[in-house]
Amino acid sequence: MFTAKIKQQVLSEYLQGTSSRLLMRKYGIKGSATIHQWLTNFKLFGIQGLENHSKKTFYDYSFKIKVIKWRQEHRASYPTTAAHFKLKHPVMIWDWERKLIEGRLKPFKGRSLKMTDKSKQSKTLKQLQEENELLRIRVAYLEKLEALAQKKSQTKKKPS
Repeated sequence: MFTAKIKQQVLSEYLQGTSSRLLMRKYGIKGSATIHQWLTNFKLFGIQGLENHSKKTFYDYSFKIKVIKWRQEHRASYPTTAAHFKLKHPVMIWDWERKLIEGRLKPFKGRSLKMTDKSKQSKTLKQLQEENELLRIRVAYLEKLEALAQKKSQTKKKPS
């Protein structure tokens, strides 16, 4: 982990024209996209975007589905989607999608509260609607994946 001060120094040198490869060697940065991610975080969040936060942010199920759906509809990259929703780590979106496909992305179930029958019905209806949306997204994703696989196999069959 790098401190916010080191990240600022790296970005300052990068913006003055120093190559990212040279900065990676100089500061011991391992990931090739790290400096670009720091720059993106700085542009989106300012100095606070460079600070290390040990406190995790909780995103509810409906927000995750909204992000995944937006990314698929706009055919956007993970970094573009993260920037659109002001998320610091694009890999979170990738993780949410993997969990969705595997059936592990589920609505948060906190402490059970005493509810009336009407509120239970309302909650059940909402859960069914969310599950329905989840299944629609999963089917759309699998259809696109199958289409890409077919396209890839067709291009392999054609003589070059």
